[in-house]
Amino acid sequence: MKSSNSPEYSDHFNLQKYFTLYSIGFFVLLTSLLGLVFITHEKKILVNSAVSAAKEFALQLNYHVQEKGIVPNIMSIGNSNIERSEDYEKLDKIISEYISEFPDIVKIKIFDRTGRTVYSTESEIIGSVNTHDQLKTALSGQIASVLTKRMKPMTTDNNENGKMYEVDILEIYLPIYEGHKGMKLQETVIGAFEVYKDVSEVFNEAKMGGYTISLLFILSMSILFLIWQMIIRKADRIIKQKNSEINKYNLELEEAQQKITESIDEVIKHESFHVRYINKDLIMCWELKKCTKTDCPSYESKDLRCWQVAGTFCGGKAQGIFAQKYGDCRHCEVFKHAFGNRINTIGESFNNMMALLQSKHFELQEANQKLNVLIDIDPLTQIANRRSFQHRIENTHLLTLRYNHPYSIIICDIDNFKLYNDTYGHQQGDYVLISVANTMKSSIRRTDEIFRWGGEEFIVILPEQNHTDALKVAENLRLAVHNLGIKHQKSDLQIVTISCGVASFYPWKTKDIGWEYVVKQADDALYKAKLGKKNCVYSASTV
Repeated sequence: MKSSNSPEYSDHFNLQKYFTLYSIGFFVLLTSLLGLVFITHEKKILVNSAVSAAKEFALQLNYHVQEKGIVPNIMSIGNSNIERSEDYEKLDKIISEYISEFPDIVKIKIFDRTGRTVYSTESEIIGSVNTHDQLKTALSGQIASVLTKRMKPMTTDNNENGKMYEVDILEIYLPIYEGHKGMKLQETVIGAFEVYKDVSEVFNEAKMGGYTISLLFILSMSILFLIWQMIIRKADRIIKQKNSEINKYNLELEEAQQKITESIDEVIKHESFHVRYINKDLIMCWELKKCTKTDCPSYESKDLRCWQVAGTFCGGKAQGIFAQKYGDCRHCEVFKHAFGNRINTIGESFNNMMALLQSKHFELQEANQKLNVLIDIDPLTQIANRRSFQHRIENTHLLTLRYNHPYSIIICDIDNFKLYNDTYGHQQGDYVLISVANTMKSSIRRTDEIFRWGGEEFIVILPEQNHTDALKVAENLRLAVHNLGIKHQKSDLQIVTISCGVASFYPWKTKDIGWEYVVKQADDALYKAKLGKKNCVYSASTV
């Protein structure tokens, strides 16, 4: 048994089944109603026609018997003498002749004003009183009728005792007026006719007409039903096919969602944008194009697309970054194949997003590196600034403590620099700062670093350098600047010079002080050098 979670399970609505059941029920009901309406309508028409025919029959009979003066006479005879009267026999003869000409007239009765039966083709009921409402209506001067069922013997051959069967009898009650003048009857009602008319044949014809209409309707509806069945069957197949496709797409979407969710989790977990949705069926550009450009970054790559390469290669030439070339790639057959269905579209859209994020991340990193350089570099002298010094001295101090090696600090200041600016201007002063920085930078080891400490001051870190060697380096720096021979009229030597303060840190002597104390020691030594003759190197006590 297939579970509801099975890929092949489907809650498909059987359109054809329900349409067939409801259609058959609808057709049966509609056919029955149509036949019933037709038969009822035909019966009504036939009853009206029969009433009209019986009325005409009764009127003709009434005229005939009135001419003979028979009816008024027998109405005055008592019950016991009616059948023996000569008038009754004449009336019976006249009526028998009429009935023989009208085979559908089964029986005739005549009533007087009291409802007493004064004549009947069935002599045994003469003298009986009829109280039917239809008779009362006729005695009031109106025609009335009622449709009933009567048992009638069916004779075969000469056997009078044949079978009995039901026939439809239309009982019609018509008023009998008083004698006539010419062809016009007087309006006084003296009695009533009751004519029994057999309408079985016409009713059967009406029923047959109803059945015929119903059969024709059923036939036409059957043809229409078959056409509808063909349409519904086709629609049902289409629905099943679409449901199958929807189920397939749902499974693919669930799979794609799961893979992309896993990929996003990988991005978050490893904090890396180098995560891709792998489409194993994807034809790579170098495969389709039979490309052998090994310098292309996407060549023989399984997770990198040609349009995702920063500086996209095509024919061995860079075509621009991903974000710029993406629109042009839409016309490429490789791109169209990659986005051939909705699942791949979702996956490749995710890949493109990750590629773009990765590209932007690299751009941001590069920009941050440039920014960090700008932040750490003094824009005028192009040597490291005070912020960079703080980061570097912290590392140097920690390494010194770890490996038990000394380091030294030299702080240098340009002598009488304010007077130089006042004399020669700030533009020339900037030239002096740049010249002094370049000279000092070229006079130290590669492992040593020089920083602009602020204004006209510079500071030098000498890793793994003892105090004696540091003093030598400071003296070399002072001498190198002195040898520049930059003219300075307000200086004692008439040239630009520097003064230096030197301090050193030995970790085996004390480990409780920080690098800030070493810098203060060097700054104090510089202060003493500036108070003296300047253009000199002053040593602080080692710590």
